[in-house]
Amino acid sequence: MVIGEITSSQQDIMFVQVRVEDAAFMETHNGTVKANYYINNSIGQKFTSMRWMGRIKIKIGNVNESSRLRLSLWDSPAKTKLFFENEYQLNPGSVVLHLSFNPLPAGDYYWELERLSGSVGISVVTDSTLLKAYIDGTPTTDFDIESKIMYVTDAEEERPVAVVGDTIDSGVTTISGGSELGKVMVGTVEKNISREGDSLANGGQILQGCWFVELES
Repeated sequence: MVIGEITSSQQDIMFVQVRVEDAAFMETHNGTVKANYYINNSIGQKFTSMRWMGRIKIKIGNVNESSRLRLSLWDSPAKTKLFFENEYQLNPGSVVLHLSFNPLPAGDYYWELERLSGSVGISVVTDSTLLKAYIDGTPTTDFDIESKIMYVTDAEEERPVAVVGDTIDSGVTTISGGSELGKVMVGTVEKNISREGDSLANGGQILQGCWFVELES
């Protein structure tokens, strides 16, 4: 076998059923006049997804200083059910935030950005007529927010996780924390694979789709 590469004799091709992005999206505004609104505590946007979705993109128009934000996706502005959330460390400039998640079906949702530190101006559309934005939990009629809801296929598709010829990390590296196994061992103990999420000393992380390789004697 070739060390550092998946070969047909050592690794079967693995497939998963997934919904993938198909380039279709929905914008949460319908205007063209844009400005930056500087977040005091929180800002959010209610929307109705017409299809399965798997990612949200939010335009940050300006970051004045090193800042931190928390983005969360809820069922509604009442925030009864939290689906996903993530925190972002931002440097000065402009940026687009991406929140990727396991696909959710069509329906009503609400995303919210909470300012944890710094000074952040989010891009808003002042001539939009949808008027589904919220400031500190209260509806506003001043604007909608420049964001996109990225759709995925409604039907699941079979996609390969690993195929013959894919490169992989080779060698032995210690685990910096999380697992009682202590090491990822190649060709020493059969099927001795660490758990999902274990961090590695070389900066990597054990993923769900892990596999082991054996050294040929």
